[in-house]
Amino acid sequence: MTRLRTALAGVTAVAVAFQAIAPLLPDAVARAVSDVLIALAVGSAAVTYLRRVRREATRRARAAVLVGGLAAAGWAIANALFFAYEITGVRSLVTPAVCLSVGAALLLPLGVHLLTPPVPGAERYRRLIDVSAVAGATYAVAWLYLLEPARHRGPGGLSTLFATLATGPELAAAAVALVTMSRNLPTRGGRVPRLLGATSVILAVTGIAGLRNTVDGRQWYSLGVGAGYLLAAGVIAVTCHLPTPRPEPAGTRRMISGGWAILPYVPILLAVAASAAQQIGAGVLPPVLVWVLLATFLLVLLRQFLTVAIVGRLAMTLEANQAELAYQADHDSLTGLPNRSCFHRRGGELLAAHPESSVLLLDLDGFKPVNDALGHAAGDEVLRVVAARLAGVVRPDDLVARLGGDEFVLVLAGEPDAAAARIREAIAAPIAVGGTTVRVGASIGLATARPGAGLETLVREADAAMYAAKAVTKGRRMAEPRPCETSPAIDSAAVYRAHLASGPEAR
Repeated sequence: MTRLRTALAGVTAVAVAFQAIAPLLPDAVARAVSDVLIALAVGSAAVTYLRRVRREATRRARAAVLVGGLAAAGWAIANALFFAYEITGVRSLVTPAVCLSVGAALLLPLGVHLLTPPVPGAERYRRLIDVSAVAGATYAVAWLYLLEPARHRGPGGLSTLFATLATGPELAAAAVALVTMSRNLPTRGGRVPRLLGATSVILAVTGIAGLRNTVDGRQWYSLGVGAGYLLAAGVIAVTCHLPTPRPEPAGTRRMISGGWAILPYVPILLAVAASAAQQIGAGVLPPVLVWVLLATFLLVLLRQFLTVAIVGRLAMTLEANQAELAYQADHDSLTGLPNRSCFHRRGGELLAAHPESSVLLLDLDGFKPVNDALGHAAGDEVLRVVAARLAGVVRPDDLVARLGGDEFVLVLAGEPDAAAARIREAIAAPIAVGGTTVRVGASIGLATARPGAGLETLVREADAAMYAAKAVTKGRRMAEPRPCETSPAIDSAAVYRAHLASGPEAR
């Protein structure tokens, strides 16, 4: 960064020094020196850019570097032709030189555009509106300070059409550059496009100032024109050595608070201020200026409507994404049932609302052979079918969740025996998977709520009951084992009222 600042400071010093000594030189010599310096600067940039084309990693970066090389080459050839004209006086050299200069000015913002990430969706239309509005505002300023004065110069002045055609391409290029520079670019990734965009703006301002010099009969280098062209060429010569920015997203903070976002509004504010000064000074605004300003403000209004639509759509998308994330955080991705964390939250709420609730823990019997014989995809399908059946046999107030693996848990707000029977019957039904039919069973443990017993306690008791049922009944029949005598937490027959098991073993 320090080297870049030093190089830019050196280029600026050379431009300012030339502007200072140009009045001391014969006009032809000053033009020749300017042409040579510009041709050398942008010629070296063209060589550097063209050598880098094949080394760039992406197609967009290669296109950007190629466009930059062509723009620099066109500008270098143009100034070489201008220099030849100064030496030989052959007038026919001027026309191709002017065409090449205008072409280079138009290619430059295209390269700036290619150096920035692609604009998605409706944002493209907003950028197009921005370019049109900025171009209208810059044209309004140019009309006040160049085109309108040129129209009143009489026979020696410039026609409005010629002045418009002479400045229009550079004004449009500057508008594209300003809008591109205003994008939310990362700090490091935004250096190259913003430096080149600034070059395009410098060229536009210098071109307008040079045309005003022609209208007023001043020396060509007046109004900073001599320094402007040298400064633009020097910035290109410096920028061509910087690495092509890598695609990287701008941080949220920069997207919200980046000062570059106000850049397109600067020409609009200048147009308003210039029009106000004209109205105060002359008491009237030219009709062309009025229509240009009206069109510009209409575009700004349209842009705001489009912004509101984009923001509204982003808000809806954000709300949908938040809802989706909340759902994913609470639900099992395979079965769609509430997951462990959601079960502990909602299960506690259900127990508090229905003190007579029961916790039922279910572990599939014969699930591993299905996995081993048919594969994990078949096992996943079995889990999805079982989950759907469980959700279909409980009431709306009940809770079904998957704890993990082939283990499910339910909180039943009503009578558990009827629900257990429905669950046993549903799980025992055949399951079509992988071109065949399989059956799985389930060992079920049940714990009934009681005062002072929280959800964690009931889950542990249901888990113990389920393993007892699996060991005693092997998943074939209901079991009524006695309460565990070794644990003071499960010393009531009411807690372990039933240990249930259902379904035949898997085949």
